[in-house]
Amino acid sequence: MGRTAIGLRAAAVAGVAALALTGVTACSPDEPGAAALVAGERITTDQVSEAVRGIRQGNPEIAQTENLDQTVLFYLVVAPFLLPRAEEAGAGVSESEVVTQMLPRAGSDPDPQSVRVLQTFLALQKLQQAGATPVLEQVQQQIRTAKIRVNPRFGRLDTQQLQIVERQPNWLVPPQSTPAAGEEPAPATP
Repeated sequence: MGRTAIGLRAAAVAGVAALALTGVTACSPDEPGAAALVAGERITTDQVSEAVRGIRQGNPEIAQTENLDQTVLFYLVVAPFLLPRAEEAGAGVSESEVVTQMLPRAGSDPDPQSVRVLQTFLALQKLQQAGATPVLEQVQQQIRTAKIRVNPRFGRLDTQQLQIVERQPNWLVPPQSTPAAGEEPAPATP
């Protein structure tokens, strides 16, 4: 092989490797460390981790929630939509309310991200308890139409259920159920 062929092969291998790396990372090079993008604003994986850590330290009981990372990210994603509407509807929640009610063990300097998560959670509860359906529908519509991208590591935003759900990798075939006695097995798909 001549130098040109070796150079082309090396360039091709480098190009394929670069494409593979950008495909594996959920974020483009302009968005390193992003857990989500909400209308162009980044929520970083560090912010999610800090909020989870703050909740675990401040209230170990609620920290036992299944998929806490996804739940925390969901509330950080919806906060810019929900908190202003809750305030307008008289269902706003102060930081001191959050610390008193939800982070009793946080000390005098609770993590701001965990406070924001729980502030959003409490505001949502207040709106639901007040029967503020029009306000909640407005928030849901804003979330559904907003440009929101979630890092696949955390799952995907289900705009129908309004939650972050696990992403089913498309390269895995879901397990087939075992047929009951007397039933024909389902045909295999190619």
